[in-house]
Amino acid sequence: MRSYETVVIIDSKLEEEPLEEEITAIEGLIASNQGEVVDTERWGSRKLSYEINDAHQGNFTLIRFDGEPALVDVLDRSFKLNDRVLRHMTKRVKKHPAHVYEKAEQAEKTEQAEKAEQADKKTGAEA
Repeated sequence: MRSYETVVIIDSKLEEEPLEEEITAIEGLIASNQGEVVDTERWGSRKLSYEINDAHQGNFTLIRFDGEPALVDVLDRSFKLNDRVLRHMTKRVKKHPAHVYEKAEQAEKTEQAEKAEQADKKTGAEA
């Protein structure tokens, strides 16, 4: 598998919930095509340098993922058909920065600690 980074500019007229659904749909598309999302950074709403489809602002999102070259074509086609996506760009990278993997490991440890804590609460409540 190869490593890629995609920056997507989504229309800023979307509310928070549809925006999250859009990002989740992109991540789901990557996963359904044998890809693996490594990291997602939401950069928030920013002013565009020039007007795109009557929009002056856009929500920027960086998605780092691993996948096969065919996945990039699938994403490109999906972005072109989606009216909410103003612009996108996908680049192949040699490998993702080390801090991305550290952040993912830390999130995994936190998640495991929370699950253990919830399990302890359940056993304590039953006793």
